[in-house]
Amino acid sequence: MKTKYNPLHLFAAMGGLVALPAHAQFDYGLYGVADLSYARVEPSGFEHEDRFNSNSLSPTFVGVKASYGFESGWTPGIALESFFRFQDMKFGRNDNDPVFSREAYASLMHRDYGTVRVGRLQTLLFNATVRFNALGNSTFSPAVRQVFNSGNLMGVQGDAYWNQAVGYTSPNLDGFTGAMIAARGEDSNPGHLFGATAILAKGLFAASLSAQRVDIDNGIDDPTLEDTWQVGASYNFGWAKVFGQYTHTRDRGLEVDSDVVSAGVSVPLGPGTVQAQIASGKAEGLAISRKQTTTSAAYVYAFDSLTDIYVIATDDRVRGQARGFSIALGVRYLFDF
Repeated sequence: MKTKYNPLHLFAAMGGLVALPAHAQFDYGLYGVADLSYARVEPSGFEHEDRFNSNSLSPTFVGVKASYGFESGWTPGIALESFFRFQDMKFGRNDNDPVFSREAYASLMHRDYGTVRVGRLQTLLFNATVRFNALGNSTFSPAVRQVFNSGNLMGVQGDAYWNQAVGYTSPNLDGFTGAMIAARGEDSNPGHLFGATAILAKGLFAASLSAQRVDIDNGIDDPTLEDTWQVGASYNFGWAKVFGQYTHTRDRGLEVDSDVVSAGVSVPLGPGTVQAQIASGKAEGLAISRKQTTTSAAYVYAFDSLTDIYVIATDDRVRGQARGFSIALGVRYLFDF
């Protein structure tokens, strides 16, 4: 009889590694984010739901990592990460997620040549979307919501994390970093997935250019052939940091073109920070004409260097649907042992 696998056992075993004596060049750690809030969640066109939430400001996750640095400059390593839902006391964003739902990879880094990673990886497009908007990877972020969580007709197809992936990131070359990723995807629905990103960060200014292709045809379901490109930028004025990005998606399978424009600002205020972001998206195709505007704002109070207390709200409007309003009050704790 097959024994049901419990991910807690694996995390407990890995946690035991932390107790081993450390060597001079051996690095290890347990890290993650614990984000718990009580939220009123109401996307446009849906009934509101009052519930505990684990990802209002940042998705809750836990990870373990280990690496060994050789004097020659080579550093092999491994990282295993899983999202966690406090409201269900389960790992993963949902019940269909794998055990290590965030990232799970082996890596090889050299200070002069860059880093290669193999396994389950976060897509470069998601990384750029998170970096160039004021609300980061919050599920309340208008940019994240419209590009990744508005369904295939508005946003990109496929997940923000790819299985059976190989990624390369260049070393920092005077502020320039390039990265590429290729993946086969899910065993049950394999395809050809590819992404690339170039990021320039010079002083107070940063900019990115990202591209992604998702090509899936299993011979049974309707094929997917989608191209996405995105430009993003940020500038820190000191009294405020501003963000902007534009994302264009062309889905040849569904015959839909979509555009999402997003802008935001982060302003220090008292002991915390005001963060605000707006996104306007439209999708046009043979069977769709959709327009969506999402506006979010948050106040994040830094209780200490690891703990934030926050309130965050979103106004979500899709043409032809009822307005949605969501709000959450919560605590975020960052840990790294």
